[in-house]
Amino acid sequence: MTSSRVAQAYRRGSLWQKGRGERLIELAGVRRGELVLDLGCGTGGLTQQLAELVGPDGRVVGVDPDEARIALARHTAGAPNLEFHVGAAETLGEVALDRPFDLVLSNFVFHWIRDKRAVLGLMRGLIHPAGRILVQCVSSLPVLIGELSRLADPSGEKILRDFAFEDAAAIAHHVEGAGLQLSRLEEQQGTHVYPTLDALLTWWKATTHDRFDPRAIEPAALSRFAEQHGDGGAFHVRETFCWFEARLAPAHAWGRGG
Repeated sequence: MTSSRVAQAYRRGSLWQKGRGERLIELAGVRRGELVLDLGCGTGGLTQQLAELVGPDGRVVGVDPDEARIALARHTAGAPNLEFHVGAAETLGEVALDRPFDLVLSNFVFHWIRDKRAVLGLMRGLIHPAGRILVQCVSSLPVLIGELSRLADPSGEKILRDFAFEDAAAIAHHVEGAGLQLSRLEEQQGTHVYPTLDALLTWWKATTHDRFDPRAIEPAALSRFAEQHGDGGAFHVRETFCWFEARLAPAHAWGRGG
């Protein structure tokens, strides 16, 4: 796939994440006129929904390190109060606008971030005293995905090492260590279903930024995987994920307020 086709495949195959992201937006209680940052915005589907919610007096900024995804987001964006930038979580300090953000939202990105506490600290510096941070991420590697990735060794093992899964207790520790206060934290389980093996392979290739290569898997091994895990031809990826809301801890809120 070209970079553009990978980005388009990611948009088509990430419906489960998008659905969970829409729920996260509901939990965020987005209001008209707010300034919102969408960290790890991907191809911009959720970012556009945020732009509709904040209305013409609000503004939404989407940031993602994948240039192809940002290019697709820009191509399909139609709202004047919406902008996209190529950038990584670790460089959030470079996001400077005319006023602090009311909301920083991140959907299914934090499990890629190794130094979560540092990034949370950067988020803390971007919100105003009454601002809020809402994050949703995967807590542990889904068994099915681990088995599939290891079939593509050695590249599969490298992909798995790029992840930084942590459970809800560890996330809570990072939040508090970053000078934030947890308002809500929930750990849940969910399943997303891929109707065919090809759909599963295409999604995993796209979501790993084209690093997973199913061609590296021996056909016989892939057939055994399909026989073992296919359920009427469909594949069920079961995962544990968590979401949380955080705000400035009282001491930090007082400091930001002057």
